[in-house]
Amino acid sequence: MSADEKRMAKEKVVSLFYHAYNAYMDNAYPADELMPLSCKGRYRGSEPSRGDVDDSLGNFTLTLIDSVDTLAVLGDVEGFEEAVRNIIRDARFDCDVIVSVFETNIRILGGLLGGHVMASYFKRRGMGLSWYNDDLLSRAKEVGDRLLPAFNTSTGIPYPRINLKHGIVPQISSSHRDTCTACAGSMILEFAALSRLTGIPIYEEKARRAMDYLWQQRHRGSDLMGTIINVHSGDWIRRESGVGAGIDSYYEYVLKAYVLLGDDNYLHRFNKHYDAVMRYMSQGPLLLDVHMHKPNSISRNFMDALLAFWPGLQVLKGDLVPAIETHEMLYHVMQRHNFIPEAFTTDFRVHWGNHPLRPEFIESTYFLYKATGDHYYLEAGKKVLDNLETHAKVDCGLAAIKNVKTGAHEDQMDSYVLAEMFKYLYLLFTEQEDLAIDIDDFIFTTEAHLLPLTLSVGNSTPTVPKIRPDAYNFEVDLSRPVSDNYVTRLGEEVGGRGVGQEEGAESEEEGDHTCPAIHTTHASGSGYPHTVRSLIKNIVNRVSPHTRNRGPRLKAGDFIAGNKEQLDQLHAMGIRIATMADGRIQLLHTASEAHSPADAEDGMQFMQEMIELSKHQQPEAQHDPMFIHVTIPGLKETEVIRAGPAQFGYDLKDNTPVTGMLAVSRPYRACKEMENVQELAGHIVILERGDCMFVDKARNLQRIGAIGGIVIDHTEGSTSESQPLFAMSGDGTNDVDIPMLFLYHSQGQQLLHMLEDNSFLQATLSASSDPQPPSAQRAEQATATGPQGVDPSSGRTGETEPLPLLHQQPHLPSPHDDTPTPLAQGEEREGDAFTDHVMDKFYHHEAQLRDLYYLQVGSHYLHVNVEVRPSAVKPAAIESRPNTFSLDALPDGSKMVTARLSYLSPGYERNKPALNQMYMDTVHLLQLHTNLNHLPHTTDYLRALARCLEAGYFGMSRVDSDALTLLRGLSRQLQYVHRYPSQPDRPDPQSPQSPDSATTAGHTQGTAGHTQGTAGHTGAEKSSNDVDRSYAGAEDFTESAPHTPSDKSSASTQDSGGEGQGQRSGVSEGQYVRGEREHGARVGEGGALEIVGETRMDVPAQRETVTGDSGDGVAVKPADSDHSISQSQSSDFRDSQSQGLDNVDQSVTSSDSQSASSRQSGSQTSSSGVDSEKSGASNEQNKDGRPNDEL
Repeated sequence: MSADEKRMAKEKVVSLFYHAYNAYMDNAYPADELMPLSCKGRYRGSEPSRGDVDDSLGNFTLTLIDSVDTLAVLGDVEGFEEAVRNIIRDARFDCDVIVSVFETNIRILGGLLGGHVMASYFKRRGMGLSWYNDDLLSRAKEVGDRLLPAFNTSTGIPYPRINLKHGIVPQISSSHRDTCTACAGSMILEFAALSRLTGIPIYEEKARRAMDYLWQQRHRGSDLMGTIINVHSGDWIRRESGVGAGIDSYYEYVLKAYVLLGDDNYLHRFNKHYDAVMRYMSQGPLLLDVHMHKPNSISRNFMDALLAFWPGLQVLKGDLVPAIETHEMLYHVMQRHNFIPEAFTTDFRVHWGNHPLRPEFIESTYFLYKATGDHYYLEAGKKVLDNLETHAKVDCGLAAIKNVKTGAHEDQMDSYVLAEMFKYLYLLFTEQEDLAIDIDDFIFTTEAHLLPLTLSVGNSTPTVPKIRPDAYNFEVDLSRPVSDNYVTRLGEEVGGRGVGQEEGAESEEEGDHTCPAIHTTHASGSGYPHTVRSLIKNIVNRVSPHTRNRGPRLKAGDFIAGNKEQLDQLHAMGIRIATMADGRIQLLHTASEAHSPADAEDGMQFMQEMIELSKHQQPEAQHDPMFIHVTIPGLKETEVIRAGPAQFGYDLKDNTPVTGMLAVSRPYRACKEMENVQELAGHIVILERGDCMFVDKARNLQRIGAIGGIVIDHTEGSTSESQPLFAMSGDGTNDVDIPMLFLYHSQGQQLLHMLEDNSFLQATLSASSDPQPPSAQRAEQATATGPQGVDPSSGRTGETEPLPLLHQQPHLPSPHDDTPTPLAQGEEREGDAFTDHVMDKFYHHEAQLRDLYYLQVGSHYLHVNVEVRPSAVKPAAIESRPNTFSLDALPDGSKMVTARLSYLSPGYERNKPALNQMYMDTVHLLQLHTNLNHLPHTTDYLRALARCLEAGYFGMSRVDSDALTLLRGLSRQLQYVHRYPSQPDRPDPQSPQSPDSATTAGHTQGTAGHTQGTAGHTGAEKSSNDVDRSYAGAEDFTESAPHTPSDKSSASTQDSGGEGQGQRSGVSEGQYVRGEREHGARVGEGGALEIVGETRMDVPAQRETVTGDSGDGVAVKPADSDHSISQSQSSDFRDSQSQGLDNVDQSVTSSDSQSASSRQSGSQTSSSGVDSEKSGASNEQNKDGRPNDEL
């Protein structure tokens, strides 16, 4: 590298440093760390916990303290002085938080000491800070005092954690009894420096005692150390021994304690440890962990990035050959992945993919360059610098690498990036004469803080010659040919002990009592490192060649447990899946079972991604159970089933329950396009676990308009009685608005059996086991004054339209309750979050069993159920049969009409009841038990009902939007009334004025009753008594006699004399039609259904009949009286062979004459659609002579 290139590299280092430093000062200070992606500061407790990583934070301006002496090394005296002032002013160390003793020592205490040393250095040389008065040293003493209680253990090994304000609190003494070897053995430099700078010996004494105890606990046979030790008993908790995470800086501090303090004991200990490491762990350039008590047994087959400091330590030891080898191996790994992954396997594949911008590799690069002067290491440093700028630089600082393979960023910039990384990079590219300080007068701590070598003066330990020039000058004969054992022999010739030396042999060579320097000379000059490197030049590519592109790798986020293709991919990667007893799956990875090394690497990365996904999931908590209340509409019995919740979608705990009819998905697992979409819309859908994620099932249900889902476990025999509550997890995307619950297999089968027995089950999904949730969960209701007129074209009431309240528990009407339901009163309500999702769609559900035919049609606002059971004998009259009708207000604000019918038939397993008959009887029951006849626009509502029944009967997927609008209006106004209201003015059933009267099941039948006015009058205009008289009674219906077909285009009604009497023709036996009443229904000749609405006068009732044929026109025959105002509607239902209902049209004719006239036959009018309503009620009179507007 040329001088200009080196200078440009230095300038890039400075520029990149200030990019990150200024980002911290501008956006994060005085926070501990910068979050470069969020561009804000990270305070302890202000962000979600990252576990032990956060224990380095104490709300004490960590990054500024840790990086202050880097400003001094860069020669930025002005910036350094400003940073010192900021620390003195803002840093506080009395926060009530638990911090890591190790991290606080090396970063905070070491940073304050390094800042104090540099401030004193500049002050003595007149370079600035003339005002400085050991302020940082005073702050360092405060930190040391706060850490001292950690050493109060029986062994002298410090606790790993401490509360800055309260010391060792019960939480620490009970939960933090084990510490790592590096944590306990990396205190000596900072604590000894603090003692020697302040003259207070207690700090060094505590740290020495800890180091002495650790040395005593080494394995005497191998001289190796474990990784985790108990602070009270001294027992090793983890006996793995290595040079990486958990133990790395212990070895570093043993050697540097000798360098700084001049105590030969530390050098002796280091040489023992170093010999053991090189004997048992070193395998060429690799350093593998072993068991301390079985040193020939490898404990793991991967290495971590922290061992990258080891070549630099070997340089201080003077053992250059293995240092060059290991550094070269690491450099190749870095070149392959841009950064050294946090852990990698022995074949150099990624084991842990993250990289928090660790500085250990550049530290070793700097020391190797200082030792050899080889520009190769300048190029290596430049590669690191370029990668930082290319892959880690963001707008707000430098971001850690989340995965070296993908280059994804982490919202993290640790303080050591500024404290170590840029300090070593700057020193690497800067000439000695350009530095503001003489770097050789200082030693680096493990955090790269500078401590002066003059601290060793006055040490009382036995002294030996520290400087022997011949120990640093050696010659190596490189003229011999390279052989397989050349590296080992070369190491022996350099002066280090050979790997093959007998175990346990004590070395008394003088080199063991010296401190090797980093400056070396040799006969071959700069070619020496190159020769060593050439032996392992292509080791990484030879052991782990680049794999060819085999297509996209399966990622953990895309994994679906039941996907066969993905399971095959996992098998190829050496991953096996085991299903646990509670239904969860366990992934087991065995690299040796993979199809190839490349597949094994993919499997390792997949497992890592799966672990990362689990970290970001919410911690497993005690979820509250949910409940499914299963009821049959019209019955009070409720079955309550305990269910598991979902961690996504509609939250039943914070919102009202969801109620709907149950349906089963086809296909059962609902992972593909569903076949029975129309049956599932508006329903709570039952489905099975498997083939896709829970949240994907929910999305599929939501897409087709389902209002909820119940997932049944696919593991046969699983039950909630013996297994814990199972909570379904999502994928982090909050786009599901329907509730989902989980049932184990046994409880799911219980629900399915119930559905087999009753295909019209209703379920309520709730967070409460009480079927009636507390009133606090109900939405506030505002009461209106009464029913209002509805425009049939829009369904709106007056100026504003009440919105149905979903998930509500309204007042359930009963046959003995005259109080209108809140929904019928037109209350104003506010929708909730669930309302936005539900769409008003038509749906139908049909089921046929031998003993039951069931048809359900409707929309989100009104559900109409028709249940038809066969009878071996002719059934009794419909009005004399019990439990034939119910009107229920459902918790979601909708209403359900249920008609229970029975016809003479052997069963309905292979055939269906006639549509005409079902429709007519359903209308009959509505007239008997509701206020249907009292509502305006009844004929429009009946037309909508006819369209829906037709669509459901013949399996059509939709109806016109007008029909849905009318159903909505009907749902709002339909009310239950007494079956037979008392009517004082009703004629005596035995009187001759009512010859058609008869007694059925204890009820009196007659033809009494007054009709309501024509359009323009609402129910609010009539008194309650008169309103009651407008409802249908049992006497208004008579069983029809067999009919004789006549003219196909009409069905006539012949008067037989008395008022209210009439003989019907054109109806089928067993059918019921209205007699002399408004809004009646009858079957005309040829099976045509007639819905007749009329207003009675004081003259005998005359009816205008309307019939339809297969054409578009509808024939209208005027009534016998020109003075009657009649309204009739005809719906022509084709028979079962024609498979359809034709147009349902209506015609309205009116006349203001009140005299009787002869029938006008042959007059016909064609009409399509709904004519506007004609006013004329003001001139009408009832048969008592009163104007109808008084009713």
